[in-house]
Amino acid sequence: MKKGRLPVQIALVLFFCGLGVFLVYIPSIPGTRLEKKEPGSIKITPQGIRKALTTVNDPEIDLNIVELGLIRDIEIKKDKSVVITIVFTSPFCPLADFIVRQIEKKIGGLEGVREVDVKIDRSVIWDWDMMTEEGKQKLKGYLQ
Repeated sequence: MKKGRLPVQIALVLFFCGLGVFLVYIPSIPGTRLEKKEPGSIKITPQGIRKALTTVNDPEIDLNIVELGLIRDIEIKKDKSVVITIVFTSPFCPLADFIVRQIEKKIGGLEGVREVDVKIDRSVIWDWDMMTEEGKQKLKGYLQ
């Protein structure tokens, strides 16, 4: 092998890995041509946004963030931008960025939503009482 040249197989692997990263991340960036909007089946109201957020799970607990009581506030502005205030089960949640990106992707993908801003409220300490009754029952079953 000549110095400074990669074998064709390695070059192809690097190319396709880069292509995979492109296909995974670029469609979720607002304003890109590849961005897809979900059909307008969910109304852009606080209740509709909350319903859409039931599909976003905390990967450590495998309960959705609504059942866990992580959603503190949902504000919909006149320009159809959405501000969601959340709290985490721990101030040092290792997956906070992941969950925020999932919220942005889910809500930003709804037809009619212009922009999503997720704010983390670190002044509130999460506790068991913030969970919905359904979430408490699921968590009890999970812990047993």
